[in-house]
Amino acid sequence: MTSSRKPDAKTASVPNNQPIETFRLRGVSASVFENQTDDDRPFYKVSLVRTYKDGDQFKTTSTFSRDDLPIVAHLAHQAWESILECEQEQRSSTNGD
Repeated sequence: MTSSRKPDAKTASVPNNQPIETFRLRGVSASVFENQTDDDRPFYKVSLVRTYKDGDQFKTTSTFSRDDLPIVAHLAHQAWESILECEQEQRSSTNGD
């Protein structure tokens, strides 16, 4: 399993279409995105995709086979934990000001 985190992902704003963290395992990835409400409060979404090769091209799909589902569950749990950490850090920085 690999995870890639953007530099200062939890302390700095990330451009709209860039995930703050991505978890990968066996062709499946879970990317965590930070968004902002109208009153500038952060909230998080997760994109789950499977990458596969079709000829010479790599493609992605949001459908998963039976054998992908335990991996999806594992990566979803990691994404959930990452979001909890982000929310905790947000609460800590808000309470510390």
